[in-house]
Amino acid sequence: MKNLKAFKFILCAALCCASAPARAGAGKSGGEFLRIIQSPRAVAMGETGAGLYGDLLGAAAMNPAALARTGYREAAFSYNSWIEGISLQQAAYAHPLKGEKGVLGGSISMLNMPSIQGFNNSGAAAGEVDSGDLAVAVNYAARVRGPWPDKRFGLFAGGAVKYAREKLDTVSAGTTLFDAGLLWVSRVRDGTLGLGVSAQSLGSGFKFDSVTDPAPSQLRFGASYILLAAGDPLTFTLDLCKPNDADSVLSSGAEYLLRRLVALRAGYVSGTDLGSGLRVGGGVTIKMLQFDYALSSYGKFGITHRFSLAYKFGKPVDITPHLSPMQEKARWRTERADLMMREARYYEAVLELNEALALDPGYGAALEMMRKARSMVEVSK
Repeated sequence: MKNLKAFKFILCAALCCASAPARAGAGKSGGEFLRIIQSPRAVAMGETGAGLYGDLLGAAAMNPAALARTGYREAAFSYNSWIEGISLQQAAYAHPLKGEKGVLGGSISMLNMPSIQGFNNSGAAAGEVDSGDLAVAVNYAARVRGPWPDKRFGLFAGGAVKYAREKLDTVSAGTTLFDAGLLWVSRVRDGTLGLGVSAQSLGSGFKFDSVTDPAPSQLRFGASYILLAAGDPLTFTLDLCKPNDADSVLSSGAEYLLRRLVALRAGYVSGTDLGSGLRVGGGVTIKMLQFDYALSSYGKFGITHRFSLAYKFGKPVDITPHLSPMQEKARWRTERADLMMREARYYEAVLELNEALALDPGYGAALEMMRKARSMVEVSK
């Protein structure tokens, strides 16, 4: 008879080496793979994102409420190359509903690891044992209140129901878990502020043989601040994560988006027994296609890599005022013009607003700002 507890210990040890948030309480909870962050963007920004939006994989991993900010139908795929031959893949999809009815999403994750040597109760080798993990989730998020007609801001809420299963040789354990989150996004004087909180993997634990391990639940608190630097978005993030079986983890990150095409990211994770330190990565956006990458170091265990590919398709729904990529660029140029106006660079603001109105001739904010800019030009003559 094979010793299931021995198998479980080996698997938990391997996963705890891989899972960043679960290091201080190795082996205390089941389903440790659920704590692995799939989003390269979130990881490169120091494993932050509870108060951030704009990333389908990040919403699934950090705060389900952020899914409500999704304006297009979107599909995303990720591949995580871990230490000791462990790999994790995820596929996710988001579908905004018409009529301001929120966003529906789903994902499936699979963890694969090399076969491990099994032993019987006498300590003799008993052949190789295969193991793996699976999680399937259904998400829903919507804006519950906020300004009209700009639906980018306000209070967003979301939740997820997921089924997770761990498999050890011929024995498996499965359970149903729940996620819930809130995200508040507001425009402040010089940028955009986001505050978020989420509770993840709430529910019963995983039962192998006669032993039940608790679910890998955790609480996340996050904040983000986005401003313009040299005309391009610069984002700062700060997260606090409290697992149910470990000490709190504090992390921070930053992202600079060059011309809405190339993203540069870096972050730092502190307060962990294994894996604290720098995270780096980046991304490239080509029209509706986005590629992201993140690199993390786990000391003697080596370096891990994450890759993702996301694609937005179809027409945008009416949950956001950005009706097209051209209108997105018009708003970006209008924000740059607003910065120039504050710095009394009126001529440059007029030129920038001309470009914005060429992209979106009916954009009211740009028309109003153009009238002010022209009047200031006349006064300065």
